[in-house]
Amino acid sequence: MENKITSGIWFVFIGLILLLHNIDVIDFNFIATLKYWPLLIVIVGINLMVQNRVYGNYIKIACNVIFLGWLTYVGLTKPSTHWASDLLNNKDIKIGDLDDRDPLVQQVESALDDSASEAKLEFNGGAGKFSVNSSDISQLITAKSDDDKMGMNIKSSLNSGKQIVVLNAKPITDGKKTGMVSIHLNATPLWDFEFNYGAATIDGDLSALRFKNLAINTGASNMDLKLGMPEVERSKINIATGASKIHFSIPKEAAISVKYSSILSKNAFEGFATKKNGKAKTANYDEATKKFDIELDGAANTFTITRY
Repeated sequence: MENKITSGIWFVFIGLILLLHNIDVIDFNFIATLKYWPLLIVIVGINLMVQNRVYGNYIKIACNVIFLGWLTYVGLTKPSTHWASDLLNNKDIKIGDLDDRDPLVQQVESALDDSASEAKLEFNGGAGKFSVNSSDISQLITAKSDDDKMGMNIKSSLNSGKQIVVLNAKPITDGKKTGMVSIHLNATPLWDFEFNYGAATIDGDLSALRFKNLAINTGASNMDLKLGMPEVERSKINIATGASKIHFSIPKEAAISVKYSSILSKNAFEGFATKKNGKAKTANYDEATKKFDIELDGAANTFTITRY
């Protein structure tokens, strides 16, 4: 009898939550509750311990009600984010909030400050397709949408000799199809890159650019980048992703190390001498004076490196 009561409580809970969510009475974050699944083992253990005991039925009901109450609190209070960030519990993934206070336009640019020897690009993008390439331009950066489906805004500032550019881009139409944005970068300064984006596709050729930091924070996306030889002692590449496909094309002569703590992922590194214990490196890494240090964190990814 007690098993029927606890089962009934679960059916009533699930049915009510689904109904209220579907008719927009509540906004329930189902994915956020999944990481608490180990508590189910605790509940089952308690049910077994109090089985056939005095007041055991009441204890089982109370434990199930408390657990479902906790799930209700989590589902109603945790803001909805991309499923990969919640499900994979990757705290390094951070999709930048787009600044909607400034108008969104189809073409933006930022002039090159001659006093700056270094530059940083912080790119915050929603769903869409983006192309990033070096170009022979007089400006530091230009970006243009191929149609009216994508909007952008840009801000530039100077801090201790480094020019910092924040480029925001997101769809501005309600249709399922998103537009294409082409981003062109000046090859003069030494760059830092930070890419924060959601379900997007990014491809580009950065082989003519010098950079010392490349941070990629994304979920459920595709990225295909061509890199050149490392131009500083250590060019650091940090990747925090969930359910993404990332491909780097890197020169055969480049010295590279990869540290990966990702799970449920498929990794393929062409031309590496050692691959074990979550680390891989090329044969020339230790003696090289300039090298790439790549660190990959996340889950359910496909990360490949090919050489050209």
